[in-house]
Amino acid sequence: MGRAPLKGWTAAVALVSATMATTIACALGAAASEAVSSGNDVAHPTLARLGHAAFWGCPSKTTELFVAVNTLTLHPGATLHISFAVRNGGAEACTYTAPFAGGVPGPTTTSLQAGPCGSVDYEIIGANHRNVWPGPRVVNCPALGPAKLAPGADVSGSGAWNQTEPDSSKRVPAGSYTLVVEHSRFSFPLHVLRS
Repeated sequence: MGRAPLKGWTAAVALVSATMATTIACALGAAASEAVSSGNDVAHPTLARLGHAAFWGCPSKTTELFVAVNTLTLHPGATLHISFAVRNGGAEACTYTAPFAGGVPGPTTTSLQAGPCGSVDYEIIGANHRNVWPGPRVVNCPALGPAKLAPGADVSGSGAWNQTEPDSSKRVPAGSYTLVVEHSRFSFPLHVLRS
């Protein structure tokens, strides 16, 4: 798109629509305000990343993905919240996958999720590149179908991780982890603290 490299949250938020910025700011609360005012460069650990990425049938060349987290340090009992927004910067509509709405024909675009059955995929990687979450399990997803993302339109959604191992209430060990969104396109270093 011929834009200069993005520097910090101020530039990132300027590129997303007011709807996207409001959704993410509400989801992240004070952490978003602190990150926006800090002006951190995207090369350093930050609470948000913005870049081009493929989004199902929406090509990476014209699709912007904004991903934000509420924290990089997880204390006992804390939940990692992941918010995302996708904008179609192309001249044509593109197709993505969304869950079907109950009783309404066709998929809904108002309740997108991040995760194994979500519109945006993410995983938590631990020591020795081990997939800690969702892990190597079979996931039974709800009915999904195609939805259209019009030119200039955006959609958003969220996901969460409560520091547990898949299908368990057992907390992962303290240590360093990595949140990987959209198959390594975006990553965030995480630190799980001891109880």
